[in-house]
Amino acid sequence: MRNVFLVARRDYLGYVTAWGFWLGLFLTPVLLGVFSLAPALAASTTPTRYYTVIESGTEFADALNEEFGRTRIAAARAQITALGMMGQDEAAMGARFDDAIEGGASPEAALKAAGVQNIAALPQAAYIPVPPPAQTADALRPWLMGERFIETPDGPLPLFAAIIVPEDDEPIEYWSENITSGELKAITGRAARALAQERIFEARGIDPSILQTIADTTRPIEERRARPTSGGDNRVTIADRAPYFAAIGMAFVLWTLIFSVVNYLLMGTIEERSNKIFDTLLTSVRLPQLLAGKLLAVLAVSLTLMTFWGVGGSLVSIWASSAISGEAASTISAVVGAALKPAIVGPALLSFVLGYLMYGSIFLALGSLCDTIQEAQTLMTPLLVLLMSPLIMFMVAANDPTSPIVQVMSWIPLLTPFLLILRMPTEPALWEVVAQLGMMAAATALILWLAAKVYRAGAVHGTGVSDVANWFKRLVPGKKKASG
Repeated sequence: MRNVFLVARRDYLGYVTAWGFWLGLFLTPVLLGVFSLAPALAASTTPTRYYTVIESGTEFADALNEEFGRTRIAAARAQITALGMMGQDEAAMGARFDDAIEGGASPEAALKAAGVQNIAALPQAAYIPVPPPAQTADALRPWLMGERFIETPDGPLPLFAAIIVPEDDEPIEYWSENITSGELKAITGRAARALAQERIFEARGIDPSILQTIADTTRPIEERRARPTSGGDNRVTIADRAPYFAAIGMAFVLWTLIFSVVNYLLMGTIEERSNKIFDTLLTSVRLPQLLAGKLLAVLAVSLTLMTFWGVGGSLVSIWASSAISGEAASTISAVVGAALKPAIVGPALLSFVLGYLMYGSIFLALGSLCDTIQEAQTLMTPLLVLLMSPLIMFMVAANDPTSPIVQVMSWIPLLTPFLLILRMPTEPALWEVVAQLGMMAAATALILWLAAKVYRAGAVHGTGVSDVANWFKRLVPGKKKASG
């Protein structure tokens, strides 16, 4: 046991004293935070864009303005729906919101009237109409291409888009040099549909406001569960969904940790093989002790990452608690509480240990066959496919953990560590959980045994990638050379 500890300590200190380890330690949560906030940041920093509408009259321009208003109202209404999922009275808040909107209040003012304390930013009024600088598409080209500019409060700017509405039934023309941003085009299409709908209703003597009447009188749908909560209320709230959010987060963290640390085993083993360090190590410790020490060292590295990120996340949450609304704080508390439940955290910890041992031993064994990074690169494609396959199934399970394909694929040992965690909130049968954990443990033992065989061949006998390739070639029937 002492030899295992010495090997583990040697490798662990070698990893954590490298500058690359600390760079990844700090950059990983920063990059994840940037990626998660990027959509909201992009929406809030959309530059002001100026467009013009060319038509006979103002009918389409008015319809477009109304569609912009409906878009902002829908975004505000979604905040009330989210609060309803957190246990607040959505019906009462929605009624107050609708009354304020009918009274002419802005969406922000209507949210305040509904009792929403922390109002999230609504879509910016990023598109501002301007008088057309020309009346035809050909004449508008210089403004659209940035050769000429319109005067705006932000200074001279090119025209972002021009919407040309013919008097007959010809298609509406949407002109813009920005072919990647489709938001204004989508709003234009909804405005055209609303205007056509209004015309058809009026032509047939139907009051167009009947659609709003239908929307106002449509009964809301309240999602409920047959199993009531401890408070006796059977409405589905964010607390009911918290276990699913916690399981998704834990499965993703497990995959991220395994993906991050197993590469240490591959590269470290290649370095020791190429530098002939194996011979020195095997004179002091036995091969099983060397394997156990290396796996233990990288497991300690992963636990270091988990501890650092966990403590750091807790400190950031405490520091930002004053800026978090009561609803958001209750959501975070519900998710954290669900993650700490024994029914979820127990299988998650076992899945992490067994999953790490499976993937770690595979990388360790393959690294023992390589003398150079170039040889390792030939193995990276199948290894990346191996690691990406759980992520693909992870996305399917995150959408519907009760899917039959998820239940079947969770019996594949290499996928079980991730899919079992995602299935735990659905409360699968106890025998199924025990059977999958047992099967995963048996598969881990088998992979460790096979990895030890491969590691011995590579570390002790000098077997390389080319030797393995030749062995596979001998399995394929071919022509034998004629004897002389």
